[in-house]
Amino acid sequence: MGRRAGRRRQDVLEGAARVIAERGAEATRFADVAEASGVPISTLQYYFGNREDLLVAAFRHSAATDLAVVRQGLRGTPWERLLHIAHHVAGEEGGGWRVWVESWRWALRDAEWRGEFLRDYTAWRALLAEVIGEGIADGSFGADGDPDRLASQALALLDGLGMPLALADPALKDPDVLADALRRLLSAR
Repeated sequence: MGRRAGRRRQDVLEGAARVIAERGAEATRFADVAEASGVPISTLQYYFGNREDLLVAAFRHSAATDLAVVRQGLRGTPWERLLHIAHHVAGEEGGGWRVWVESWRWALRDAEWRGEFLRDYTAWRALLAEVIGEGIADGSFGADGDPDRLASQALALLDGLGMPLALADPALKDPDVLADALRRLLSAR
């Protein structure tokens, strides 16, 4: 595909992600994506063939974009980088978290997408393990353990807190709930 076509396809995928975030994957239609992206339905059908392929392409695009955005913003100490990742993964930064939740739901029912979703999840876990390993090495984190195992626990913690945070659960009144939970997990100083 040429550059113009590539840009147009990216616009479509970003529009599709917005619609998925707003309406949910099951309620996302070609007509909605056409309206959000300004691209005719016939073009959507040409690019993707069917709605399911459009959804999977939007999930892929959103996951890759989110990870790239987070990587670009990694600066500072291991603790600062960990908090940057945490706030993004838990849905406090950017709008990709709603798409991520829809992607989870889709992965439960689609074996092909499940494999891709797990690869994305592995990439997030690897990024966390890298930062946690650096924090253990420089003494920022007093945790005694394997960075990969700790990254799995940190990711589960972030995912678990992400939903109530996204729903503005009044039980989570502490604005530093993420930082406090990670500090305890990693014995951060």
